[in-house]
Amino acid sequence: MYNFTISRLGEYAMLIQVAEKPSQDLLQWLVCKKEQLQSLPAVEVVFTYNEILVKFLLPLEGRYDTIRASVEEILESSIESIGVNGVLHKVPVCYNSQVAPDLEEYASQVNLRVDQVVALHTSPVYPVYFIGFLPGFPYLDGLDSKLHLERKATPSQFIQPGSVAIGGAQTGIYPQRSPGGWHVIGSTPVQLFDINKNPQSLFKAGDSIKFYAITLEDFKVYER
Repeated sequence: MYNFTISRLGEYAMLIQVAEKPSQDLLQWLVCKKEQLQSLPAVEVVFTYNEILVKFLLPLEGRYDTIRASVEEILESSIESIGVNGVLHKVPVCYNSQVAPDLEEYASQVNLRVDQVVALHTSPVYPVYFIGFLPGFPYLDGLDSKLHLERKATPSQFIQPGSVAIGGAQTGIYPQRSPGGWHVIGSTPVQLFDINKNPQSLFKAGDSIKFYAITLEDFKVYER
């Protein structure tokens, strides 16, 4: 069990903070606790690397202590009987400057050749910690430290859907066209979010992603 604190956040929410650095074990705990907390009369349960936000339909006034006790009981319960049914997604990425406008400049800034960037970026299996920022945007862990680079000083006005990018110690994929400050090093033809599908997001917390390189020609075939 992890050490945690619970605080009231306005009239309708509680914030749970876990005193641990992100890890695979903590991710499993967060996924399981989210499932258990949804048994409460909660509107929504969302989590980040080490926090859980529980939103309620009715105000907490007059029942905060009772609900807090229920939350504590859930957080202190075992997760042994609950598995995390994560899916491994193999995601094709085109690492070519025609679809990755920052690739060559990024490689220069991290003192690597483009082929070295590709090799390091496609090597890990990245756990999906949570979905946020944009609908379907996966926050991933496990980026090689040689690839870490601070966000751009001046964000790009438009980043195209499918752009695979790096910002700081993180890598991710932009599901929709958006402004952004991450360095775009590749592009995937895979659609990450579809409002007409169920589930709408291709990824979920507890899944994992393995990138593999494809040529520009293959990328264009995928797009058709």
